[in-house]
Amino acid sequence: MGLIAKTILGLAIAGAFASWIVGAVYFARSLASMNAAAGPSRWMAVAAWPFATKQIKGAAAENAAVVNKAIIVFFLCLTLAVLTISLSTNYNRIAK
Repeated sequence: MGLIAKTILGLAIAGAFASWIVGAVYFARSLASMNAAAGPSRWMAVAAWPFATKQIKGAAAENAAVVNKAIIVFFLCLTLAVLTISLSTNYNRIAK
């Protein structure tokens, strides 16, 4: 792998790790800011996050929006990492 590919791969993995941490922190904040009266929706948020975000209100909704963005960035970084490995492998094979 070339230096550029290794750099992009490292940044993509670091971005995926950072977005996973941000998502986990804000997910915990979102669950903590839900009141006890929201019992069923709270467990739905744990079990099926994408389907529960429409029912979340208040401060938990703001944290839920950050979690959704972190999920998108996480998968984007993973896709970029796989793309970098694939392109680098193919270009190294063609160059030989």
